Amino acid sequence: MSSGHSYPGPRQILRYLRIELDNREHEVWAQMPALPDLLDAGGAVKMGAIAPMCDLVSGTLASAEVNPDWVATLDFKMHLARPVTSGHVQAVCRPLPVGKNTVLSESRLSDDAGKEVGVALVTFTRLPRREDQPNTVAPKRGRSQLQSDQEEPRIPLDEYFGLRFEDHAHAFELDHHERIYNSFGSIQGGAMGSLLERGASYAAERLLGRPARSVDLHFSYIAQARVSPFRVRAEPVRVEERGVLSRVELVDTGQDDRVAAVGTALAVPIED
Repeated sequence: MSSGHSYPGPRQILRYLRIELDNREHEVWAQMPALPDLLDAGGAVKMGAIAPMCDLVSGTLASAEVNPDWVATLDFKMHLARPVTSGHVQAVCRPLPVGKNTVLSESRLSDDAGKEVGVALVTFTRLPRREDQPNTVAPKRGRSQLQSDQEEPRIPLDEYFGLRFEDHAHAFELDHHERIYNSFGSIQGGAMGSLLERGASYAAERLLGRPARSVDLHFSYIAQARVSPFRVRAEPVRVEERGVLSRVELVDTGQDDRVAAVGTALAVPIED
């Protein structure tokens, strides 16, 4: 499945977030604006909006570090320590150990004042290039702006993803579409994080009876999600007034209910 455009397409999530990227040697910097439609009920940028940027910088870094080999994402961890309500969320991604089989990167998140607001750790498996495979192309060095000249009217992320919430379960469904494609026609890794995070916050909102935001997310990539409908389900593991910890999963119901990602996420109530 393909959007018919070079990646990322004009309406894809990375462009919709208006991410600015600077690919430096052994470091990738990026920032995204705190747009009103990306904020939660408490006025903070949602974790689900920041996840695609973290996936982008870590993937860009890993691809450059192992070139001409290939990489595939294994594991994604993200923690938000304080909210960003205006300006930008910035990320600086640097490699931790680059080994024979894996690449681990760390993205430090901050606001415009330079205060640290979170961290993301992403692990990739290194896939040695075979002789019958073409060399990969290392990501271009320098600065680029992913804003689209075909941007649609801005809408809340739930509408942007086309989520169909289930009233009697901690779950929702959505169809595959050009806003979430990656270059292989599967769900983009950061968008997958956005959907799993939303599953956790939705469960917390239902259980606590008030708006909630995710502050911790950890999940593993298991398989590509390419067909749809996709179903995201949260299974509460611990429920307290101060937060709900849930097991979250994304299933491709169009591929015999194949589990594409599974993990845990913590969502806390938004203070008045």
